[in-house]
Parts: sequence; C-alpha cells; structure tokens
Amino acid sequence: MKRQSLTPILHLALIVILVASTINAQSLNFSLEIPFEFSVGDKVVPAGRYTIRRSPLGADDVLVIQNKDGRISEQVRMKIFYSNEPAKENKKLIFTKYGEKRFLSQIWAISPLGKSTRYQIIKGKNELNLEVKAKEDQSALQPETLNLVIK
Repeated sequence: MKRQSLTPILHLALIVILVASTINAQSLNFSLEIPFEFSVGDKVVPAGRYTIRRSPLGADDVLVIQNKDGRISEQVRMKIFYSNEPAKENKKLIFTKYGEKRFLSQIWAISPLGKSTRYQIIKGKNELNLEVKAKEDQSALQPETLNLVIK
C-alpha cells in the first residue's frame, strides 16, 4: 500500500527534475557582435555578428556558432558546469589571447532559474600548442584573458 502511494510522488519529482534540467539546458541562445577575429576549436572566424546556442539536435555538449546569414560558422564540443549560486553578473564570453590570436574559451550565462552556468569550450590543436609553448618557455607568448560582457 505504501509503495502505491509513493509512486505518484516519485513520478512528480522526476518530472520536476526533468523540466528544471530542460529549462537550464536551453539557457544558452543569444546574438552579439564580436569586434575581432577569433578561433573556436581549430577554426578561425572573422569579426561580426553571431548567434551562439546549444545544438538543437539533442547533443547537449555541442555549441553552435552561426554568422549573421544563419550559416553555421563552427560547431564545437564543450563541458558544462552548473552552479547552485545565484548569478552575479550578466552573460559574458571569455577569450584566451596569445598575442593577437584570440580563442573563445568560456561562455557564462544565466539560466532561467537565475543560476550561473559556465560553458567551457574544448581547446583546439592550435590553442593547445600555444599553451604548451607558454608553459615550457617563459619568453613565448603568455596567455591573457579577455572578457566580452553581453548587455
């Protein structure tokens, strides 16, 4: 008898968890102007207006970057880190810069639940090579961080 009375409660709890996860998963979808050339993975894309979103094909770990014409400029894999803390700032893109080369490395967004979510872009070969050189040789170009806050 107790088992039957717990079943609807467990189903409701599962539905609430799935809905919350879906809402959080859809929190990355916005357009912005990026004023400089940058790399995503191993592809260099020019300055311009882009839409950044998660893959609509159900691949939660894929980031899609489309140019202003709607063509996909790049698709890259990412790791997602959810925070239980309330978001303290607006959306932002973080680039790692080696000299004049900029690599999109992270995107911070606010979920519909008001929590901070960090999307870590998987590094491409070019960025990994520069990172190794910087660690091995202090006279090589050292990484800098560049934040682009989205208003």
